[in-house]
Amino acid sequence: MVAAVAEQKELDDLVSTLGGNKLKMRKPCMEGTRSDILQAIETKVKNTSGLNMIWIRGSPGVGKSALAASISTRLQDQNRHVISFQFDYTQSTTITTDSLWHIVICDLAHLYPSFRQYLVKHNKEHSSSNIDRLFKNLIETPLSSLGDVLCEELLVIVIDALDECGGLRHDSSTKDDYEDRLRTLKRWIQADHLKKFKLVITSRPEDAITKMFPDSVSTHINIPSG
Repeated sequence: MVAAVAEQKELDDLVSTLGGNKLKMRKPCMEGTRSDILQAIETKVKNTSGLNMIWIRGSPGVGKSALAASISTRLQDQNRHVISFQFDYTQSTTITTDSLWHIVICDLAHLYPSFRQYLVKHNKEHSSSNIDRLFKNLIETPLSSLGDVLCEELLVIVIDALDECGGLRHDSSTKDDYEDRLRTLKRWIQADHLKKFKLVITSRPEDAITKMFPDSVSTHINIPSG
């Protein structure tokens, strides 16, 4: 009992240190709307043998954020493990790729006991300022030790407005964060043991994202305008 309390305190301290800024997801779709699209997304999320990235693409204003919020809510209502994150170009200096992965690490620690134990055991690694090293040491490696996870307990990460990471122009002051985001997400879909965990992202159909995640490695769902 004492050991468990000490471990929980150590975890709480680590989570507090990792932190990570997060925005509240926008409002979901109105009741009874977008049912066909939501069902299609949900079906693809539950297809464990399918591609693990589902990319919802469309022009500004077509309702991508509402879809992201709705799919998060629908899956949570079914007791699925969901981590939701939203980028915003107006807060590109605080809502960053670093924040995204810190939030993911903290939530994973609460969801999976073996991940939590790994995080406490390797507590010195959380201080890394290198996003690639942090991703490998505190996400990729510990998730490889989870073993078999029931389908209904598999993690789903929903990332809204991916194209707004680092601002809209991705100029020299935010270019690094923009490239960090694409590089670490690519590692998620390449690592064999991570492929069972689904990623749902929304963004405009940006060329850089299309080149990084063609339809051979991600499922594209296009939302028409008008």
